[in-house]
Amino acid sequence: MITKHLFSLNKVLKFSILGLFMLNIPSFILTYLNPVLSSALSYLSFGLLILFFLTNSRSEINKWLLVIGVLYFCIGSLSGQTYIPPFDVYLIEWVKYFIIVICGNEVVKRTTTKEMSIFLLIGASSIILQIFLFNNPLKDYGRYSGFFLNPNAGGFICILGYALSYSIKNRKFKFFAQWTFTLMGLLTFSRTFILLWVIINLISIKLSIKNANKLLLGAGLLFTLVAYNSFLPVKNQRLTQLAGTISGDSNAARDLNEGSRTETWAKFYEFVLDKPLFGNGSGSFGGGGLGGFLGAHNSYLKLIGEAGIIPFLLLVFYFIYLIKNGYHLFDHAPYLFFMAIALASILMTNHSFFKNGYLLFSALWIYAQINLLKRQKIIEPVNNMNARKTSLE
Repeated sequence: MITKHLFSLNKVLKFSILGLFMLNIPSFILTYLNPVLSSALSYLSFGLLILFFLTNSRSEINKWLLVIGVLYFCIGSLSGQTYIPPFDVYLIEWVKYFIIVICGNEVVKRTTTKEMSIFLLIGASSIILQIFLFNNPLKDYGRYSGFFLNPNAGGFICILGYALSYSIKNRKFKFFAQWTFTLMGLLTFSRTFILLWVIINLISIKLSIKNANKLLLGAGLLFTLVAYNSFLPVKNQRLTQLAGTISGDSNAARDLNEGSRTETWAKFYEFVLDKPLFGNGSGSFGGGGLGGFLGAHNSYLKLIGEAGIIPFLLLVFYFIYLIKNGYHLFDHAPYLFFMAIALASILMTNHSFFKNGYLLFSALWIYAQINLLKRQKIIEPVNNMNARKTSLE
């Protein structure tokens, strides 16, 4: 009886934690409702993580992200303090990161592909709710992000969910999920989402030639949005540019590429070359740092720029590990390869990896799933061998 109650409590804790972090609830509440409630939910989310960690058996920690975090925060704080946040704010960033990496690791190891799919689907669905319930025309400019406040972040949730949809066995639910993730992702009008969506679908043809039909699905949805752009609450500038590009307008094509991430990154290269070994210090590649108010918009660039080449190389090797092992498991679990590519790519357009809950949870979950399947693939052949030996005896 006690065991049953503990199991129920763990499920409530796990779903509460996943909801708060994977749906970005505290930040959403801060923007649209109440800062006091947001702060309370933020502290609650980390408190629940610690409680989950203390009430469950502990397994091996993710040493990669633990070491990368230690090096990033330590080297960054010592190599330069011009742009570092106030001590109490910076200390809270440290503590939150390590709570997620250590305690959150136990949560993700107990989160199934079905559970993760459902939370990503809920998050993606919030994008269309924004159009009707909490759209701000002056702020959103016709691009939508749902609970995630930033269209590129919303696009990441959609591409991650689309990649994970390849784990769904039920054909009808899989079809529904892929349609939903595709449409919601297109409503973010994220160029990164569109590029990754095309890449994933091209690779998926290796699984079945029928997957080529999904490219037609995406093209159909995109052209529908272009055709009915005028019916959206706010006319989207990118759709207008895309329509002009399709019709052969060179000015529209140039406008579509204007303000790309490569232009932003270029502002920071000289600072990387100036201090490649230990970086320029924490906060120097963030908003208001060396490159101006925008920030680097690239987690890899931010890492090498603030803490030098050692933690940068470790993070690169971490994602090489995920992608390489995801590829080795492709025939059994193609979604892990797709998700690893999506996460590694999205960090090239986002510089908040070390303080972003759903990015860290995603990195932990993919790693845990890969290691779980690797162990199963080792165990299964051994079991089969023992079974054959028994039958021969």
